[in-house]
Amino acid sequence: MYYRAIWTAISVGMMAACSSTAPSPSTGLTGTVVRGPVTPVCRVDVPCDAPFSATFNVERNGRRVTQFQSDTAGQFTVFLDPGTYTVVPNPEAPVISPSSQMKSATVADNGMLTVVRLTFDTGIR
Repeated sequence: MYYRAIWTAISVGMMAACSSTAPSPSTGLTGTVVRGPVTPVCRVDVPCDAPFSATFNVERNGRRVTQFQSDTAGQFTVFLDPGTYTVVPNPEAPVISPSSQMKSATVADNGMLTVVRLTFDTGIR
């Protein structure tokens, strides 16, 4: 009986801890990632940036929370709890110095996804 009570207490504690750290299924970030410039000379009638597919780390207070992959159109969705995060391209992303290109994004506490457009520098000049 004693061990059963301890096991129950541990199980309840673990479930409570797990449920409080799971991201909300209704809040997070959604949008597009672009990189640019994509040519050395930009013209008015031709876009100077382009969507790209890459893997990104999402950090909060300097610690990685999760990661996401954008598709070939640069679209992505990542579910996160409300708060401010930093989005960082993985080292193989086709941009200059990926680890130094941190973008801040705030997930609103409104029960919806926050739409963002994140722009990263290719280093082309």
